[in-house]
Amino acid sequence: MDQKVKVTPRDDGAVISIEGYNIVVTVTPTEEAAPRITVASIEARLEEHLQELEVRAEEEGIVVKPKGFLGREKFAAIAAVIEELGGRYVSAGKESRFLIPEEK
Repeated sequence: MDQKVKVTPRDDGAVISIEGYNIVVTVTPTEEAAPRITVASIEARLEEHLQELEVRAEEEGIVVKPKGFLGREKFAAIAAVIEELGGRYVSAGKESRFLIPEEK
C-alpha cells in the first residue's frame, strides 16, 4: 500500500494531506513571548544611571557592573530593575556585579 503524503506549510502551521484527507496543524503560543533581554534593552531601562555602570554581555549572561560606589538609593533603584529582568546581585568584593542570566 503506497500512501502519498503531502505537507503544505502555512504561516501558522501546516496542512498534511494523506489519501484525500487533510490534517490541519495550527501552531499557537501557549503564552505571550517575553521580549528578549539585550544589552541595549538593559541600557534603556537603566538610562538615568548609565554613566555609573558598565553593561556588557559575557558568557555567564549580561553583566551590569558599577564603576564606583552607588549609594543606597541608586543601588536599590538599579537592583529593582535587575530583579524585574530576572537578575540578581553577585557580591564578590571588587568583582561585585549584577547578573542577568542568558535566556535559554
